[in-house]
Amino acid sequence: MAAEHRGRQELPSLDTLAARLEYLFETIRPSRDEVGGQDHGRRYTNKEIADKINRLHPETGVSISAAYVGELRRGVASDPRTSHVRALARAFGVHSSFFVDDATADRVKEQLKLLSELRRMGVEQVALRQVLAETGLSSADSQLVEQMVARLQGLGGSQQDDQP
Repeated sequence: MAAEHRGRQELPSLDTLAARLEYLFETIRPSRDEVGGQDHGRRYTNKEIADKINRLHPETGVSISAAYVGELRRGVASDPRTSHVRALARAFGVHSSFFVDDATADRVKEQLKLLSELRRMGVEQVALRQVLAETGLSSADSQLVEQMVARLQGLGGSQQDDQP
């Protein structure tokens, strides 16, 4: 029990929507495709996330401003529409329940921590599947981790020095 408690303390507390959103900004980086190969490995800007959401406006009907994303990050705005929460989650590639469910947030944090470790180890896709099979993750969670690893592999190794 003490080891489990210590493991949770290593990860940041995500007790507000602003903290959860900031965690995603700090942890998930744009892919090389998104930034044209330049400055990959850096953090997303509010504008880039707003642009990702707004590009899907014809499909989702959701639009958002970079200023509003910033207000959500700072906690100035703390009660977004459900459609904005879903759009933010989609932009970062996480389930929308990350923003409202502690168990989901903990699971995503653990998955992102695992991804970071796997990226540092240079794990290949086949080895990744073996590791995931041994963790007991559901097939949906395993697929999410595989997709995130593939995305991170597209970023290359240069972002390793940028990790918080």
